[in-house]
Amino acid sequence: MDDMTQDLSKNQYTKAADELVLAVRHYREAASHSGLGEHVQAAHHAHLARGHFLNAQAVAHDAARWHADEVSETVMAEHPLNGDAVAGV
Repeated sequence: MDDMTQDLSKNQYTKAADELVLAVRHYREAASHSGLGEHVQAAHHAHLARGHFLNAQAVAHDAARWHADEVSETVMAEHPLNGDAVAGV
């Protein structure tokens, strides 16, 4: 793979990780508010956490689709499978 491919992957994985960090921070804040009986604030943070989690999934989804479209053949050439990967297909 060339440098641009690696840079794109690095950026995608870093963005997904950053989104997960934000999700964790919001879930921890939700837990804190819940422990204090502040359920409206807890719900807000839980909702934000879920949004960041979904953002991370979306970035990972896009990365996987891009890799399937752009680098699958390169990977297969570098690491060939023995025989058919899926029998009968």
